[in-house]
Amino acid sequence: MKLVSALSLAILGAAVLTGPAVAQKSRKSEQPRPSVQYARTWDAAVEEAKLLNIPIVVHSHGFY
Repeated sequence: MKLVSALSLAILGAAVLTGPAVAQKSRKSEQPRPSVQYARTWDAAVEEAKLLNIPIVVHSHGFY
């Protein structure tokens, strides 16, 4: 019984120690994903919406 517990603890410890290194290595090999460029001002957003003929949606959580 003690041998099984010690073995389980050793496997768990190895997984904990190597997990972050493996995850970090896979993140480094990924290319950055393209992202959306948001308008920097309200006027620029209105102009872009008019050019694309799309509505502007304003969302508020009610924090004043």
